[in-house]
Amino acid sequence: MYEKKTWLKNIDHQFGGHLKLEQDLSGYDTRSYFKLVGTRTGLDSLANVRLTDKLILSEKIYFEIHYEAFFKSGATYKKQYEIQKKFPQIAAGLKSQPLNIDKRRLFDLTKTIKDTDEYVLWNRLDRLFFSIKPSWGDILIGRQAITWGNGFMFNPMDLFNPFAPSDTIRDYKMGDDLISLSFNTDFSGECSLLYVPRRDVITEKPDFESSSIAGKFHFFAKDIELDLMGALHYNEMVLGLGGTGYFKDAAWRTDLVWSTLQNGQNKSGYFEFVVNIDYSWVWQKKNYYGFIEFYHNGLGKNNYSNAMVDPEGIERIDRGELFALGKNYLSGQIQVELHPLFNIYLSVINNIRDPSGVIQPRAIFNPTQNSTLHFGASIFYGKKASEYGGFLIPGTNFYTNAAPNAYLQFTYYF
Repeated sequence: MYEKKTWLKNIDHQFGGHLKLEQDLSGYDTRSYFKLVGTRTGLDSLANVRLTDKLILSEKIYFEIHYEAFFKSGATYKKQYEIQKKFPQIAAGLKSQPLNIDKRRLFDLTKTIKDTDEYVLWNRLDRLFFSIKPSWGDILIGRQAITWGNGFMFNPMDLFNPFAPSDTIRDYKMGDDLISLSFNTDFSGECSLLYVPRRDVITEKPDFESSSIAGKFHFFAKDIELDLMGALHYNEMVLGLGGTGYFKDAAWRTDLVWSTLQNGQNKSGYFEFVVNIDYSWVWQKKNYYGFIEFYHNGLGKNNYSNAMVDPEGIERIDRGELFALGKNYLSGQIQVELHPLFNIYLSVINNIRDPSGVIQPRAIFNPTQNSTLHFGASIFYGKKASEYGGFLIPGTNFYTNAAPNAYLQFTYYF
């Protein structure tokens, strides 16, 4: 006798996660605010556990949750903690722990377990959403990660928690509380709609003017992929045009984004522009890959100390959307596969005007199928008063920290 399977028997789940252990070696510029607490080279430790589970209710419905916990301790943490306690006027904007990481999100899903002058321990939910797949598209509701735009290092069209240009490890993007709809159209394209509700940072209540409504239409024009984007973002209008295509064996990508300034004196708003080209090749029986990228920031300044008191720029930096104080940047990266399990990289972010920048050599080794070993460094260059060489912090006699640092990170996936 045939016995029909019940709905509960069709439920499945996929469990996974990772364990990360990181050791950082940090330098401290003798001109920086660290001079107040000592500039001897220090070690820092970071441990991170991430647990993921995807509950598959049917072919068209699933629920996903990601939990993560962090432990941080070491010289930099202790120095920042001491500066905040003893010199609060210097520490304005300086964070020793992510106590307010969800201050703008609709739900505060971050909890600090223990915060001392020696270490901090905190946990949070980074994904918590439902996915429904009707015949016409996709619906996602909850905390999730969305990425728009074509930039590699700088990505102005990515309005929602973009990676910083200097982030070399990008396995998980931070999630936001939002509703996402995507569907195909009769014009051979895909349309995506987003609503990102947020809270006011002062009242901590839901606030429409702090929220975002956005839409993007992705379509083809012969051999070129195009994106049209429009958004009402923090009560400001944002419009974007992006494209992707090929030039012989190389691929190019570009985005042009225009934004209004709600409180700024420039009523015409400002533009951001990014264009890059990447190429892969084989030389001496080794696989190579590289790209170069140009980025223009219409909100940038020539005087970086003044940029630190510009309300429009500081607001976007605090929101995690802007990572550049200057105007024009030329960046690039090259990757060499010395062995299928061992790759080396060299990245450069360069402010054209100074010039100043950061050089980031690194390597990734896979000792086992389920583990990776990252090691690398960030080396800053530039004259005094340049963006990456260190500039004067407004209202103080100290400069931003431009000392080099290095890291070693082991990750085990399960």
